[in-house]
Amino acid sequence: MRVFDTILATGLIIGLLGMTLAVNPTRQLPPRQAQPRLIIESSVDEGFAALANETWARFLATFAARTHCFGDVRLQASYQLPARAGYDPDTATVVVRVPASAARLRAALIHEWAHHIEFQCPQQADMRPAFLAAEGFSSDTPWRPANAAVTADVWADIPSEHYAEAAILLVLGHNATPTQIHVHKQAVEALARWAAGDEP
Repeated sequence: MRVFDTILATGLIIGLLGMTLAVNPTRQLPPRQAQPRLIIESSVDEGFAALANETWARFLATFAARTHCFGDVRLQASYQLPARAGYDPDTATVVVRVPASAARLRAALIHEWAHHIEFQCPQQADMRPAFLAAEGFSSDTPWRPANAAVTADVWADIPSEHYAEAAILLVLGHNATPTQIHVHKQAVEALARWAAGDEP
């Protein structure tokens, strides 16, 4: 009797599966999107690596709705870097000056990862009009200078740098690194809406 019940149940399952396939033979599960990876290079010591991984997890959680449009990023540490950090869009590499406090390292990482999204995610341009308005820039203000170099005397006047500083506030809630840039609450809100997947 148990054998008969097992055969009957198996037949019913196979029959139902066949009916499902017959109704929609092309139905497939959507492909799983791989999360962008933080690739930590040998110049980064163990303590900085742990801090970077924890900060990366917070960064990805904040920009979860946008992770499909940017890829992996590399992390290097440098004792000679003149600035606190930098991003190379050609190699998707962030270089951070060490040593520094944990708070400053977190802020530097998030600032440069925001540039990573900016260069790799075409949809980032969609949030720029709202962000420019919130920061008090005119709508025709260039997002970045035409030349690749960003010098210290113009850094605080570049919308792209305001955006990267806003990302720090969005992810951490504060910025432990004092800068000449004042980010308005409305600008952070504009970035938050975009990070959450809202379209302008």
